[in-house]
Amino acid sequence: MTNPTIPYVVVGIDGTSSASWRKPDGSNSHVYQFVRDFQYGAMGVDKLFLDGPSQVIQGRDSEPILQKALDFVQRRLQALFPKQMADPAHPVHPLDMFDVNACTRTQYYSEQYGDEYGLMPQAQQTQARVPVQVNATMLAHQPLSTDQVRVVVVGHSRGGLIATVLAHMLSPAVRVYFLGLYDAVGREPCLDGATIDNVKIVFHARRNPDVGSRTIFGNTATMHRVEQYEESFFYTSHGGIGGDFVADASKVGTFGDDSCTARPDTIVVNRGKAGMATIDNRHPLTKRFGKPIEQICAEGRDNADAFIRNGARRFGLPI
Repeated sequence: MTNPTIPYVVVGIDGTSSASWRKPDGSNSHVYQFVRDFQYGAMGVDKLFLDGPSQVIQGRDSEPILQKALDFVQRRLQALFPKQMADPAHPVHPLDMFDVNACTRTQYYSEQYGDEYGLMPQAQQTQARVPVQVNATMLAHQPLSTDQVRVVVVGHSRGGLIATVLAHMLSPAVRVYFLGLYDAVGREPCLDGATIDNVKIVFHARRNPDVGSRTIFGNTATMHRVEQYEESFFYTSHGGIGGDFVADASKVGTFGDDSCTARPDTIVVNRGKAGMATIDNRHPLTKRFGKPIEQICAEGRDNADAFIRNGARRFGLPI
C-alpha cells in the first residue's frame, strides 16, 4: 500500500539526443512516460523531466543537466523541509560538482572503453582529488529519511549515468528511494557512475548482448552498495530499452544502431569464379525464436519498461 502522507520528488533524464528523437507526446520515451504517469505532484513542481545530452561523442553537456536536476531536488527538499535543510547550525549542502566532476574517472574510462575517438583528457601530473565516498556514518546522519520523502530518479543511456551521479550528490541530505535505469552507459570522461550508492532500491534494464546493439560500449552502474538491486537483460537494442529503436535500415544515421532493422531472409552474393550464391541473411535471434527481429526488439522494448514499472509498483510507488 502506498502511504499517501509521504511526498515524492521525481526526476527523469532521457538518453543522448532525446530532444531530436523523442516524439512530442513522449510515446517513444520510457523515461518521459514514467515521469508523466507517476501519480503524484505536477510537472515542474514535484516532477521533472529532462532531455539527455546532445553531444554525441563525449556528452559533456551531461554536467549542466546534472546540475539542473540537483537544483530541482534541493529546492523541493528545502520547500518541504525548511527546518531540516536550512538549520543555521548544521546547513545541508548536497555534494557540489567538483566532488563528482573532477575527471577522476579517466583511468576507469580508459580501462573500460579505451580512447576510441582520441578525445580523452590528458592525464594530469598532479594527484587528482578523490570524490567524497558515501559511508555508513554519512547515511546515519542524513537529516531526511525515505520515511519522510521519497526521491525517485530514472534515466536512460547517459541519462542513467546522470541519475546515478545525482543519487551520489544527494548523499548529505537524503537517500534516493528508487533508481530506475534503462541501459545506463558512461561515455562521459568526468562523471563516474560505475558504482551505485546512496540508493535504497535499484532496477536496471539492460540490453542483451545477443542483439548486437552498441557493441563498442558497455554499461555503467553495474556495481552497487544498495539494499535491493535487480537487473534483467532484454532482447532489444540500446535505444529500444529506452523506448525507441530503428527498424528501417534506410533511417539509420552515421552513428545509428541497425541491430533491430528488418532485412530480407536471404541475400545473393557474387563469389567470383564460384558464381552467385544465396545465403541466409536472417538475424541469429530470428533463427532462434522464429520471429522477425523487429518483433523481437519490440517485445524486448515493452518488457524492459514493464520490468522498471513493475519493480517500482512492488515497492509502493504510485505508477
